[in-house]
Amino acid sequence: MHRLYPEIQPYLEEVMTTNDGHHHLWVAHFGNPQGIPVICLHGGPGAGTSPLMHRFFDPETYQIVCFDQRGCGRSQPSGSLHSNTTDLLLDDLDQITTRYNLLRYVLFGGSCGATLALLCAARHPNRCLGVVLRGVFLNTESNLEWMYGRGASEMYPAAWADFMAPIGCQTKSFHEVLNAYRHLLHADDEFTRLQAARAWNLWEYRLSVGDSQAKKTSRFSPHAELAHAQIEHHYLSQDCFLDPRTFSDPNAEIALLPMVLLHGANDHVCPLSNAVRMKELYPTLKLRVLDQASHCAFSPQMAEGLCEATQELAALYGH
Repeated sequence: MHRLYPEIQPYLEEVMTTNDGHHHLWVAHFGNPQGIPVICLHGGPGAGTSPLMHRFFDPETYQIVCFDQRGCGRSQPSGSLHSNTTDLLLDDLDQITTRYNLLRYVLFGGSCGATLALLCAARHPNRCLGVVLRGVFLNTESNLEWMYGRGASEMYPAAWADFMAPIGCQTKSFHEVLNAYRHLLHADDEFTRLQAARAWNLWEYRLSVGDSQAKKTSRFSPHAELAHAQIEHHYLSQDCFLDPRTFSDPNAEIALLPMVLLHGANDHVCPLSNAVRMKELYPTLKLRVLDQASHCAFSPQMAEGLCEATQELAALYGH
């Protein structure tokens, strides 16, 4: 198995105020300042950048740009939903590429980060060198029904019962589930908010690792856990601020880009049908279904596959 690349420290780390003045984003650069630029897009929405994110890339080959999206991770104000939409995240990406003079770049993203990568590539196809995706999330009713309705709940009934406990265990549509959690995540008392956030995040975590009894040990504070849940709910309950038909038709310009999509056969967050749909839209996309991988980027087979994909893309450009 390919090991992750070594842990390194950023050669540049700073806070960038967004052009609208509402958010202050943590941005860090790792690796070779003269290397192939790659912009890493974390998922969630709301998750923040993993400290392992930069380790999918050869630091001699890549200039690795990581950042925490609006309200996420080390960005401030933490958990803010104000001026926090997909279009504004794409504007922030434009600001980053301009600020750091990234004329052309690779896009790397998993889950909702994969969605962002596709949207950014569609916005600037002539600047994108290629796309590496993992476990792509699509803003469709079927994806939300899978996660919060009749889908994953039937595979993990005990975990689903834990998730439903704060709102009552009656069978509900995903619309009702999201609405009920909206009230809990924004309740007047802090205890209710934190308990709801814990249940929300634990359900997603159990699906991500494929273990209905998994106990999540968070490196984040309770406030950060709440911020993650509130931001994720904010996006998912509003179709990620995208037209539901966004991925109905292929984009002729990004169809020409080198694209690799890795999907775990045991991914119970984003169903395999999402990956199949992307392959139908973009026949030249390299789809690799990993039989021992889940949604988690750091399961051994997925981590190996992502490292191999970034190596292959670098080889296209003479590295």
